[in-house]
Amino acid sequence: MLVDINLLPEKERERSSLLVAALAIIGAAVLFWVVFFMITNNLTKETVTLEQQLESVQASQEAIRSDIRRSESEDSKKQLALTVEWAEAYQYDTVPLLHDLIQLLPKRGFFQSFDFTSPHLASVVVQFDTKPDAAYYFARLEASSSISNVTLESVTVADDSEGGNATDLLPRYIATYSLEFVDDRSITEEDVSEETEEGGMLDD
Repeated sequence: MLVDINLLPEKERERSSLLVAALAIIGAAVLFWVVFFMITNNLTKETVTLEQQLESVQASQEAIRSDIRRSESEDSKKQLALTVEWAEAYQYDTVPLLHDLIQLLPKRGFFQSFDFTSPHLASVVVQFDTKPDAAYYFARLEASSSISNVTLESVTVADDSEGGNATDLLPRYIATYSLEFVDDRSITEEDVSEETEEGGMLDD
């Protein structure tokens, strides 16, 4: 007995199912690529925006640094100007002091050097013919109104042997004095720093 089987309808259903599946896959792929493109585009725009913001922040930071450097430079110039003004206005007049020191010298006394060692101190080296002259000058310095304190640091015999017979020469004595002189200046170097700080506060 022969059985007649018709398979044509089944084939059409299978083709329809395959077509729908293919279309679904294609649609899903297209949707995926559309979403991916949109996300990529948004990320690109955000990246560009962030880079622009970063460049703006960097420019602002550089401008701030430039302002700070300029301000520090101006402050340094102001402080230097104040220091120079102080030095010029309150420099010590050494002429009266030297004149007094010369007047106090004995007849055979000669200055060899005079050096300031601090704002109120000086070191003086004097040559004498005799040791008593060194003591005499020390006593006169103590009595001077220009000197507030004096110390005789040393008295040594000068070496005059060069250029002649040492036995034919009288010895010379070199005395070194440390002087603290009277200073009528009413301002000190510490006052300059305070004045500079006050000037900076007023500028602010």
